Amino acid sequence: MTAREKSDGQAVLSEPDILRLPKRLFHDGYFHLPLKLPGHSESGPVLRFPVAKLSDPGLQRFVFEEFHQSGFEARERAILAQFLSDDAIFIDIGAHFGLYPLVLCARFPRILCVAIEPSPDNFSVLMENVALAGFKSRIQCFECALGSGTGSGRLRLNSSMGHHLVTQLSASGPPEIKVEVRKLDSLLAGLQADAFSHRPVWLKIDTEGRELDVLSGGRELLGSGRVDGILWEYRIGMEENPRKAEILSFLEECGFASREITDGNILSLRCAENFEKLKDLQP
Repeated sequence: MTAREKSDGQAVLSEPDILRLPKRLFHDGYFHLPLKLPGHSESGPVLRFPVAKLSDPGLQRFVFEEFHQSGFEARERAILAQFLSDDAIFIDIGAHFGLYPLVLCARFPRILCVAIEPSPDNFSVLMENVALAGFKSRIQCFECALGSGTGSGRLRLNSSMGHHLVTQLSASGPPEIKVEVRKLDSLLAGLQADAFSHRPVWLKIDTEGRELDVLSGGRELLGSGRVDGILWEYRIGMEENPRKAEILSFLEECGFASREITDGNILSLRCAENFEKLKDLQP
């Protein structure tokens, strides 16, 4: 898919035409997407990636919602902006190109983030954007998947926003690659510097159905009392995660109360009274 110029000065993609994007966002083979900041009228950092990636259906939806609407997962981002503070550590598991860490670092000048992404292509874009935004000292990036154990796994490459670990090799369908799999607890063990050791922690988990495995690999962290909240996806594509009830039960045992905040994501809080803060946000 390529951009073509119209007489009104806009560059549009051949398909789908609904993505109409201004020419100024395309240059040097890259698309430059201004990101929205929750609660601010001005734009935040710019997310840059190769124009060729706009052929990805998942990325098309992301771009359309971020540029033409209120923002991709706008309510989730607004809720995090309501709950987080400068002294937090935000851990994004399934970080994609780095949307959440980038906008949170722009919103909170002293917040620290950890971005975890298993896809090599996505990770390359993530690292580039962290550097371009000037956040290398505040966003630590790890190229791996997270699970209940350590070793390696097979990552099925669907959309750039829909890859996931699989347990069995497939002779047909999307390609698969071998990736490193780590436990959340062991990964964070290397981050116990003073800058990380005493801050409250927030998790975002978007792993296309592997959320329970990720949580199981973070039992030590979840039992530490440092995790204030977890934003996690409960759908796999359009279908509800069949392990949703197991995840809710696991989190309840760990001391978290949970509530669906959108048709796709659940917020789990250690302090249930904090759900009152949601009343200040538009539904």
